[in-house]
Amino acid sequence: MKKNRCSKWLVSLILCFPFLFILPIKGVASNSGFYVTPVIPENQLENTVDYFNIGVPAAMNQTLEVVIVNESTEPKSVRLTLLDGMTTKDGTISYDKEHTYDDSQRYRLSKIAKLEQNEATVEPNSSATVKIQLKYDISDFYGTILGAVNVSEKEPDNTQVGVNNSFAYNIPIKIRVAEEGKENRLNYKGLTLNSEKTKQTLDLTFQNPEPTILRKLNLSFTVYKKDKPAESLWSSEMKEVELAPNSLFSPELSLTDSKLKAGKYVLKIVAKSDVIDSSWESDFTLSTSEKQGMNGGVEILSESNQWWLIISVAILVLGGAGYVFYKKKS
Repeated sequence: MKKNRCSKWLVSLILCFPFLFILPIKGVASNSGFYVTPVIPENQLENTVDYFNIGVPAAMNQTLEVVIVNESTEPKSVRLTLLDGMTTKDGTISYDKEHTYDDSQRYRLSKIAKLEQNEATVEPNSSATVKIQLKYDISDFYGTILGAVNVSEKEPDNTQVGVNNSFAYNIPIKIRVAEEGKENRLNYKGLTLNSEKTKQTLDLTFQNPEPTILRKLNLSFTVYKKDKPAESLWSSEMKEVELAPNSLFSPELSLTDSKLKAGKYVLKIVAKSDVIDSSWESDFTLSTSEKQGMNGGVEILSESNQWWLIISVAILVLGGAGYVFYKKKS
């Protein structure tokens, strides 16, 4: 009985051993020990407490404050950065400075605001207040400027490579200048066919040219053979999309599993919300070479994973031989 248990354990070890080399190692972060909260000013437009939503005149001159609270027993060093509102590929509003800005965006939070300090150290069980100065003359502009202040924990000097336990907070800052813009528009800029070895996508570009947030936008996409609009060959949709003011929206539509053959096609786009009702069409062509480069999105045998396959087979063969030898000796 003991010998059988030993044999089963040895077989399980041999079968699982190759996978030990390919399982990812992931660091798990602990509690941050600090949090950030905005000091709500008198010109807050709505009854919100977790972000700034203020109305200002064209000649703005105001100071905003955020409080960094350290609840831990060790000092916390943080870095502060002003970010601009942008629209992600998934159709959500986020904040960053490393993205493509739209030409219609005349004013950015990172340009019209200034941090009193870019770094701060908060002592244990205490708090620190950091000021953001808004002092700028804005001309011929009615609408919203969207951004955020990012507060991120500085990593210790002894942090291991590949392990990131730092925390970050974004406090959104929504500035309405003069009054909210009344016009809502969505422009379609076109598509690019992006063909790679294991995937094929239609990269689209939309533009929100107005200083207003577009909300609850539903997009539907349909592909049909050119001159055969009644026969839908592929379709997809995106619901509840939000676009930041004066931003670009660049979704990627995957055609990897579409089963489309080489030929000429048309992509039909329909965009609808409470304030948007538009549609567009774009032609694109799939060539024979592009379709031959597709294999359903699965990399069958690349040079990088050939070695893993060889090593795994070798380990299994050696392990099997060892097991047979062990059985004979027993």
